[in-house]
Amino acid sequence: MIRLLRPTVEQLDAAIAGDDRLAEALGHAVAPDWASFAEALPHAREAVAANPDDPWGPRLFVTEDPSELVGWGGFKGAPKEGVVELGYEIAACRRERGLATATAQAMVAEAFADPEVTTIIAHTLPERNASNRILEKLGFRFAEATHEGDEAVWQFSLTRAP
Repeated sequence: MIRLLRPTVEQLDAAIAGDDRLAEALGHAVAPDWASFAEALPHAREAVAANPDDPWGPRLFVTEDPSELVGWGGFKGAPKEGVVELGYEIAACRRERGLATATAQAMVAEAFADPEVTTIIAHTLPERNASNRILEKLGFRFAEATHEGDEAVWQFSLTRAP
């Protein structure tokens, strides 16, 4: 249902240039407003340029039939003491179709495929919403109310089953 694509520098350059360029670079459609956090794309591009083989970076989320870019996110760095953080967003026009759940599930599977990862965390807005319901559906549990920079957030965590 969802394919996690590790973007190249060229694909991220196209994403920064606009949806038409990105659709051309990917060879398929791009959902409108697939990146509400587009201001983070240059940072993602620089991270990939600095270390193109790093498996813990950004991901583009592509549906399979038909192929369409519907969102993006990724891992916020390599595991530290067995913990890795994930984040994701799906275009508003493609929500409520199970895509966010499928995306988060695919990211969990990818993270736990690395034996070094023992725990996955994710942050949401500090309110009941679709994001934390998706995480709970996948077995994440509320860990704490905390801050990410100046923003209040809720942290959820999922520990690898023994």
